[in-house]
Amino acid sequence: MELNLTSKLPSAGVSVFARMTALANQHGAINLAQGFPDFNPPDELIEYLYEAALNGMNQYAPMPGLPALREQICNRLENLYAYKADPDHHITVTAGATQALFTILSAFVRPGDKVLIFEPAYDSYAPAVISNGGIPEFIRLQSPDFRIPMDELEDRLKKESFRLILINNPHNPCGSVLTEADIRHIAEITAPYQSILVWDEVYDYLVYDNKSHYSALQNSELMDRSIVVFSMGKTLHNTGWKIGYTVAASYLTQEIRKMHQFTVFSVNTPAQAATAKFMEKQPGFFSQLGSFYQRKRDFFLKQLETSPFDFYVPEGSYFALADYSKWYEGDDESAAAKLVGELGVAAIPISAFYHDGYDPRLLRFCFAKKEETLEAAARRLNGRN
Repeated sequence: MELNLTSKLPSAGVSVFARMTALANQHGAINLAQGFPDFNPPDELIEYLYEAALNGMNQYAPMPGLPALREQICNRLENLYAYKADPDHHITVTAGATQALFTILSAFVRPGDKVLIFEPAYDSYAPAVISNGGIPEFIRLQSPDFRIPMDELEDRLKKESFRLILINNPHNPCGSVLTEADIRHIAEITAPYQSILVWDEVYDYLVYDNKSHYSALQNSELMDRSIVVFSMGKTLHNTGWKIGYTVAASYLTQEIRKMHQFTVFSVNTPAQAATAKFMEKQPGFFSQLGSFYQRKRDFFLKQLETSPFDFYVPEGSYFALADYSKWYEGDDESAAAKLVGELGVAAIPISAFYHDGYDPRLLRFCFAKKEETLEAAARRLNGRN
């Protein structure tokens, strides 16, 4: 006999990423749906991992993360953003950015608290809010540039109280990037209120066209009431290692760690050790990441200039959106299925990133792939299988 259970996430099913990957496997399609590279991390990183495991780094790491890794993270933040973090009180290493976000929401959201999310939004945001008894509220980013509607944000803040505000920059799935002026504006708008701002900055190295990522870390007034989340997986081409981290003032970090210690407690020890050594020994790798992925972006989009898909040029991240209206008139879910079945390429329908299924008739393609993968996918999308 099955127990009579009430689901905390009654509307949640298999994620769109898993569904599209399964469909891609079924049809032998090229998978540009899920956001992971089809190439290996740097050889040195693998060597450092083996070395760490061989040398006994196989037991629990300290709960906040290996000291060597937290020190290297602090060096990175100071070099890039002139932010002086204390490794003992500001940095917490997590099992990826998604776990970091869930832990943050678990630490601060109580039943009935409202959390503001900008859509389209990464699909874990709203379920994590709901799981913790919170109420997700939404604002749509403005097309065609997917910018935060500042007037609407200011108006909502005057009318409602939000425990947290979630901001993704650079943005997944849209590839938009906030400017320094945007972040200053957000700081001014939110200053009168008691909201914690959570900045998902996992693609911070992946900003293109000679632009630089402007982080919330660079606004001292914001950092008194902000938590910034980063991902090593997006940086080191190793999403399966699941290493992320949070940066926050000590009074916020204290609450994050209370929750972190009773969920994950600590993160993969040899992977932390390898990452720390790589950050110390291979600094040149990080400085070329933006140009590395921009070449992939430009190569992919160049191949598709004569395709029936109208691509948006992303400012950051490793995703590109495409309007498929010239190719197909139906909704984006059926367009994604048709794309797999007829052209042999998997992409993500953007309606999956809206809580109400809003359909702007766009598909998301991941270009974090080998050049030959992108070339083969472009041939198919151009109808030249």
